[in-house]
Amino acid sequence: MKKLQTIIGAVLFTSILITSCGGSSIESDAKKLADIQCKAKDLIQKAQAGDQSVMEESSKLGIEAGNLAKEIEGKYTSESDRKSFDEAYIKAQGNCK
Repeated sequence: MKKLQTIIGAVLFTSILITSCGGSSIESDAKKLADIQCKAKDLIQKAQAGDQSVMEESSKLGIEAGNLAKEIEGKYTSESDRKSFDEAYIKAQGNCK
């Protein structure tokens, strides 16, 4: 359980890091990030319900989040791009099931 929380924490930290970095590319990246966070929330709920099988899935999610962070880190450097990304991210997060 502790390891899962660490992985989920890393995913959420990466997500926050990405949102601070800031077109259709912006919306696409924001949707990818929001999807990862939705998956992380689902994994947390499963883990709290006692499902230990989420460990492998959470590891994969952590790798996916890390790859996404590398992909878009530095991609949005201007203030307007960061603002657009943040807005798109908030909108995409609202679609989390």
